[in-house]
Amino acid sequence: MKKIFILLLFAASHSFVYAQFNSVLLRVDGLTCSACSFATQQSILKLDFVEDVKIDLNSHDAIVTFKQGKKISIDQIAKKVYDAGFSVGNLRAKFTFNSNNISDSTCFEYAGDIYHFEQLPAKTVLNGIATIQFIGKKYMSIKEYKKWKNNINKDVCKKSDTFSGNVYHVILLE
Repeated sequence: MKKIFILLLFAASHSFVYAQFNSVLLRVDGLTCSACSFATQQSILKLDFVEDVKIDLNSHDAIVTFKQGKKISIDQIAKKVYDAGFSVGNLRAKFTFNSNNISDSTCFEYAGDIYHFEQLPAKTVLNGIATIQFIGKKYMSIKEYKKWKNNINKDVCKKSDTFSGNVYHVILLE
């Protein structure tokens, strides 16, 4: 009974959106050579949910694809980049949505984490693959983060006392 109450409380305060990770594109700042690229690739590949990592040394972009049926952790991906000695310039994810209505300050739950859309111009219907960019110190350059830090609405997504996941702030790119 307690679990049902918590689920109902959570459902009442969030918009549930069907979504699925397809891949992550991240810019790795600080890469200078193929050894740097290889070290970063190997660090990310240690994550049990990562299928493959392809890094372009010229653009500093990495495409991370995932194993099916595994929970994906954006925090762990960013941490592996930092563990390899580099930083994340930006982090974007391709999600598949299924005709979901979203608007500014929409929150959705995916795999135990909450995602909050920031600064949508109007109500939007997401159907198919869309790209979202993560906002936060760990997910973008310091210069970019300074532009966003005062505009993030941190109190929109209410979570229950038993919530143990992450709350991510994102913007819709396409």
